[in-house]
Amino acid sequence: MTSTTNTVGIPIKLLYEAEGMKITVELKSGEIYRGLLLGAEDTMNVSLSEVLRTSRTGQISKLPTVYLRGKSIRFIALPDLLKSAPMLQKVSSQKRKMDEASARDGQAKKRKRV
Repeated sequence: MTSTTNTVGIPIKLLYEAEGMKITVELKSGEIYRGLLLGAEDTMNVSLSEVLRTSRTGQISKLPTVYLRGKSIRFIALPDLLKSAPMLQKVSSQKRKMDEASARDGQAKKRKRV
């Protein structure tokens, strides 16, 4: 795994969590790559192995490894297994606390108006 800094966001951290798992990457050109994520970088560049490449015309080819530049990636589909990743649980917990706090603040403002 590439060393992460405090400046990378949640999507990049989640991508690091997916290393060693099968992912699907769609490029801006319309090509689709599905393979085992070997590594990822802060710039969203990814290395895949055991790759199935689907061209825009639907032609499928097998490739041993590919390196995809983050700049050319439209989206990345990650495994559902990552829904239970500790990092996402922490973010969900923080969001829930913020929502509860804003709901309490909203109720307090309503009481003051009455």
